[in-house]
Order: sequence, then structure tokens, then C-alpha cells
Amino acid sequence: MKGLPLLLLLASFLAAPLTPRNTQGQRLSTIPIDIEIPIAPTPVRANGKMHLLYELHVTNFSAHNLEITQVEVLNDSPKDLILASYVDADLAGRLGRPGAPSNLPDKRLIGGGMRAVVFLQIVFDRLSDVPSALRHRLWFKSTDSKTADSVIGGRVVVRRTIPPVVHSPLRGGGWVALSGMSNTSGHRRTIVVVNGKARIAQRFATDWVRIGPDGLAFRGDPAKNSSWSAYGAEIHAATDGTVVDVKDGVPENDPTSDKKAVPITVESAPGNHVIVAMPNGYFSFYAHLQTNSIRVKRGDHVRVGEVLALLGNSGNSDSPHLHFHICDANSPLGSEGTPYVLDFFEMQGDLPSKKLLVEGGWKQQGSKVDNRRREIPIENAVVRFP
Repeated sequence: MKGLPLLLLLASFLAAPLTPRNTQGQRLSTIPIDIEIPIAPTPVRANGKMHLLYELHVTNFSAHNLEITQVEVLNDSPKDLILASYVDADLAGRLGRPGAPSNLPDKRLIGGGMRAVVFLQIVFDRLSDVPSALRHRLWFKSTDSKTADSVIGGRVVVRRTIPPVVHSPLRGGGWVALSGMSNTSGHRRTIVVVNGKARIAQRFATDWVRIGPDGLAFRGDPAKNSSWSAYGAEIHAATDGTVVDVKDGVPENDPTSDKKAVPITVESAPGNHVIVAMPNGYFSFYAHLQTNSIRVKRGDHVRVGEVLALLGNSGNSDSPHLHFHICDANSPLGSEGTPYVLDFFEMQGDLPSKKLLVEGGWKQQGSKVDNRRREIPIENAVVRFP
């Protein structure tokens, strides 16, 4: 190529056919929608079934409003096998509208140049039932049309990697998985833009609070952190690894006050925290720790079960609890949350209402031991750790 005359190269280029090649089966979309899946799903076991949690980012590339009327999740092979379908309120409940007003009357209406995020959780009985790849069919109706048209896209290959197996960072019973794994928890729906990239670091995060033998989260004066059942519990390393980030010295909050001890920013939200680099390339994150209780420093090598700190109420925290998640980068929020499973825990039941934590008390139903292995606890599960 280097020795060919410039004119010959130019003539060769101009003589080439201008019709695109390999366009069989392609057509211009009548609905100018871009469908993107930022993170491919990984199957994770929870409550005896396999779960896929992931998001569709749907961008309207037209200048007109489009109403999303239906979303279908399809098995890529065999084609067009519908695994899940969402319409009306069921669809609206799965939509997030970043940048749109909080009082948006209908989240299904996507303005020109705007984006919607579809939060999906697809459940299968067994791992063998999980497809190797998924596609999606989305139905739209423009504001000047009474009929809907569909777009098929968003093909994604399901990751076949095995989620990290970790030990519990806590000990004993009465631990409640508030905002644990679900498709509707605040953790799941929190998209944070860090360094020019939108991420969901807390996709599989859990806020662990504790109830005492009386079934209550606190007794006595709730303004005192020491009145809460969880406060001061030892936080253990869930994995072997190297401590890569430590923050301490952040004052703790008054659980009864709406004002935090420090202004809440992306940097201050975790409060006192520890991040451990795991041997498999992931990072375990422990947040809202008790002030001046952290027992490790950057560079320390820790082993499973080693005490890292004590449970507290610092940062963006309303009451004493441990925020725990695993992510793919050394950043509390500038990372993607990844699924994981606990090696063992005992299900004590579930919390039907958060009011029971402070009114009446939670009581375990029945005495049957329900041991779970290599699962992630679902939202509001009440568990005992060895």
C-alpha cells in the first residue's frame, strides 16, 4: 500500500460501490431510539432462585415526545420467546428518569433528547434455565399517533462468571437486610455520575441494621447511638485482601435529627469507611463506621474474620448500621456494583414492616432452621450469621 501512487489509491476508492455491504435484514428504525445496556447481568442466587439484575438505558433521538408503552425481555435463542413483559403501572414502576423533574406526571413519556432507565430483575428457577443471551422489544407511541411501533435491540450476552463467595462481615442474629437486593430498593435505583460516568455502585448493596432480643432496633433514648441494637458491633473482613482506602474521624449523626454531622457530598456520604482489594480483582466496601474505631490502615493485609472497625452512624446515615457492598473499582460510588453470595447464613424470617423496628417489635415465626448457602439475602430478610 505504501508504494501506490496517491491518484491510483483515490481512483480505487471512488470506484468502490457506495452501497453499504452486509445490510441484509437491516432497516432504518421508524422509532429513533437508542438502547444501551451498560453492564451485562451475572446470575446470582437469592431466596432459592437465580436473579438477573441489569438496566436498559433508552434515549429518544428524535425531537418529539415518545411514550414507552411496553417492554419485553426475549430469549435470544430460540428467537422471540418472551421471558417477561411490562405495561402500564408495572412498567412505570420500573422506570427511572435521570434529569427529569421529580414530579413528572408520567415517567413513560420520554421527551426529545431525553433518557429513561428501565430497571430489570428477571428470575429463573435454576441456573440451567438462564439464557446465554437476551434481547429486548420496546413499544413506543409518538404524541401525534394513536398506534404503537416496536424496536428490537439491546442484545446482551449473560455473564457466566461465578459471583464472589464471601463471609459475613457481621456475627450473631437479628440482622435485617434493609435496602438489600431487590429491584426497588434505594440502593438499586441510585445512579451517581462520578468523573463523567454514570454508575450504580450500590446495585447489590445492603444496609445491615439489628434488632435485639425484644425485636426492637433501639431502646431508651433514640437520639443516643448507643441505644441502638446494632451500634458498636464488630465489623469483620468478609474476604482476604489488602486495605486500599480508609477514612476515619468523621463525627457521627444524631439518629433523631434531619441534620447530618457533616454536609453530605459524594466524598462524605460513606462516612468512616474501609475498602479492601480482594484477590479476585473486586473490592469490598464497609461504610458508616464508628468514629475512631477503625483498626486497619492502607496497605495492611487482612484475613477473613479479622476485625476492621465497629459499626457506627457516620456519613449519609439515619441510624447505626453497616453499609456493605462489592464493586469493581477502588471507589465507593465511582464503580459498578457486582453480585456476590455469602458462604452461609440462617434465615430467621423477614421484616414485613419497618415500623416493627421501633413499634411493637419483630418476632420470629416458627422454630425451623432455614440454612442458606451461597446466596445473597434479599431485601428485609432477617438473618443469623455464624
